[in-house]
Amino acid sequence: MAQRTLRRDRAHRGVDSAVLWRLGALRYETAGVQEREPVVARDFWDQSRVQHPTRVRVAARWEQRNSTELRLEGPSSGLGGHPGAGKVIATAHLTRGLPADAPIVLIVHGYAVPMPFWDALQARTLRAQGAHTMRVDLPFHLRRRVPGHSSGDGFFSSDPARIRATVRQSVEDAAALVAWARGNVTSRIAVMGVSLGGLITLLLAAQLRLDSVVAVAPLCDPPSTFLEHMPRGLARRLGVNATSGGTWGEDRSEARAMLDAALAPLVPRNLVPVTQPKNITLVRPQLDSIVGQQPIADLAAAWGAELWDYRYGHITVMNAPGVGSRIRDRLLDPDRINPASTPPGSG
Repeated sequence: MAQRTLRRDRAHRGVDSAVLWRLGALRYETAGVQEREPVVARDFWDQSRVQHPTRVRVAARWEQRNSTELRLEGPSSGLGGHPGAGKVIATAHLTRGLPADAPIVLIVHGYAVPMPFWDALQARTLRAQGAHTMRVDLPFHLRRRVPGHSSGDGFFSSDPARIRATVRQSVEDAAALVAWARGNVTSRIAVMGVSLGGLITLLLAAQLRLDSVVAVAPLCDPPSTFLEHMPRGLARRLGVNATSGGTWGEDRSEARAMLDAALAPLVPRNLVPVTQPKNITLVRPQLDSIVGQQPIADLAAAWGAELWDYRYGHITVMNAPGVGSRIRDRLLDPDRINPASTPPGSG
C-alpha cells in the first residue's frame, strides 16, 4: 500500500513538473523598469472599475437544443495593442425552461490554457443540473491572445506594476460579466475558478457579494508562488536562484519583501471579503508543485473559508474521483444561494 501511494504521489508531481516546464517556455515581459514601490491593497481596488463595471452587450446569438448561446463583448482596459487587450470576450449559455431565480455560474479558466476543455465540461454539467453558465477569456488568453502567440503569453511579467495591471483587468472583466448577468439573467451568482482563475475568483469575492464561490488550487499568494515554484527556465532568465533574488532583489529575502509590498493587492488574505466566508470554498491539492499548498491553507484560515484537501497535484486534482460533482453541488447549494442576499444590480 505504501509503495502504491508513493508511486501515485510521484505521478501527480510528475504531471506538475511537465506543466512547469511548459510554463517556463512561455513568453514573459522581462525588460524595462521594475516597479518596486509598495502598494496599499484596499486603495488599489478602490481605484479600479470593479464597483463601476463597463457595459457588456450580446454580440452574437445561437439557438441550441436546450440553451441559447451568447457571445458577450464589452470594452476593457488593458496592456498591449492587440485586439483582445481592449475587449471583454465571454460565452454564456442560458438554459431553457429554468425558473426566474435559477443561478448562473461564471467559470474562470487557469493560466495558459490552450483550450477550455475542463471548463466547458463543467459548464455543460452545471446546465444539466439547473443552472445558466458563463465562461470568460482572460486577457492574453484564448480568443484574446496576442496574434501569433500562445495562450497566456504576455500575461505575467517581471515588473510588479504590469502584473497588477493584468490581474486588475481580469477582475474588472469578471465584474462586468457579473453585472450583466444580474441585470439580464438572475440575481443568483456563483463563480468558480482554477489556478490563476481561482485568484481572479477570490479577488472578485473580496469586492462583490457572490452567492457561492469555489476556487480550485488558487494562485492566492503570487509572491510566494513566484519565488518558491518558479519554472527553472524562467528563474534562470530572471537570475533567481537559491541565494539571489535576481531582478527583484540582492537576495531572496529582499526579493520576497519587495514582492510582498508591490503585489499586496493580489494577495486575497490582505483583503476582507465582501462575499460571506461561509459561501467560499477552497480546494487544496496537497501535492501541488505549481502553486504550493501552504498559501491556500493560510487564506482559508484568514478568511474562515471551508478547505477541501485532496492528495493530488495542481493539475490532477481536477480529475480526483468525485471532485467535479462535489464542486457543482457546492456551487448550486441552496443554503448558499439565497436570492434575498443578492438583489439585482448589487454588483
